[in-house]
Amino acid sequence: MRSLPSVRSAWRWMAGALLAAACATVALAQSDRPIRVGAVSALGVQAGFPESSQAARRYFDAVNAAGGVNGRRIEYVSLDEGPNPQTAASAARRLIADPEVVALVGGSGLFDCPVNAAAYAAAGLVSLQGASVAPECFASSHIVPMNNGPYLGLENAVAYAVEQLKQQRVCLTVLDLPGMASGYQRALARLKPALKAALDDVAFIAPDADFAAAVRERLARRCGAIVFTGHEPTVLRWLDEAQKQGLGEVDWIFLTPAYTDRVAKAIRDPQARMHAMAEFEPWQSASLAMLDWKRVMREGNLPLSALSQGGYVSAQLFVRVARGINGPVSRASFTQALRELPPTPLSFLGMPFHVGPAQAHAPNRASLPVVWRNGLWKIAAPVWIQAPPLAAGPP
Repeated sequence: MRSLPSVRSAWRWMAGALLAAACATVALAQSDRPIRVGAVSALGVQAGFPESSQAARRYFDAVNAAGGVNGRRIEYVSLDEGPNPQTAASAARRLIADPEVVALVGGSGLFDCPVNAAAYAAAGLVSLQGASVAPECFASSHIVPMNNGPYLGLENAVAYAVEQLKQQRVCLTVLDLPGMASGYQRALARLKPALKAALDDVAFIAPDADFAAAVRERLARRCGAIVFTGHEPTVLRWLDEAQKQGLGEVDWIFLTPAYTDRVAKAIRDPQARMHAMAEFEPWQSASLAMLDWKRVMREGNLPLSALSQGGYVSAQLFVRVARGINGPVSRASFTQALRELPPTPLSFLGMPFHVGPAQAHAPNRASLPVVWRNGLWKIAAPVWIQAPPLAAGPP
């Protein structure tokens, strides 16, 4: 017969074994559950930016096909911000209320940041945005833009016109979309004195303005360079009017939204001096990262654009951070791991990526100019233009 201590030892062993088995069962159940990731984007036809979240989804599909993140699939929930702030808030509330959503990735829209930034911070939910537009995107503790955005892009475009193209009379036409004027005004205030001195005129125009009259007025001022900040549909309209009236001996400079195959094909004059500011590595590059991005985009029938690059690189960053987490992937663990990530070279970016403990983020301030040649965009010069770090507050 066993002694009493032996019986007690046996019971302790059995209890420990049962506890270990229970923990293993819970861990297995957790590892079987997908990692849920969300996005709030402008998916509508009129003012939509769907390519960013679509590219993020395609990257996650490729990761899932290769085994996921440490054996767990990524489940991607992309919601439309809708036509007004109320629908944008509703989409965010749905994702915030789901405790399984550990981060937002690849979002892009007009209403999301102004309406939802405070709610994301209160919920501890980080949004890695593929393409940020509103000034509030660059002034939030929990929103991390992967792109330059239009305001830093404007600064870099003016710097390119003056410092590299040697133009001393620059005309700037700003597309006045809702909520963006203050961001552009702050960007203009931040310009170095030499760049401010070169600005001959600054005009804000609405999307439904008479573009023919606006182009005519710009040509009449005899500016050496004309910068236009519009997104792709308005760039195509602006370009069409400029070509109808004659491009002249002018350097026409656009921001990143113009760096697309569609815009390149719309340029008809073989002598055109057209430029765009690429906020990611130009896709003429033959780097392995660029080849993989092109493959993923083609498989998903998505266009090659800065929007799809932003969505891809935001998803790539999420996977990189999530794979390095020891333990459960949660909102808190992801946020901590992202903030603890040291300055790191990241595919497509012209500067090391870093978030750190800052309460506002603009980790990608570098642009590489491209120029149109014979129907294609080419790298103008292999020198990244980098806007200075932002001071406290929105850009």
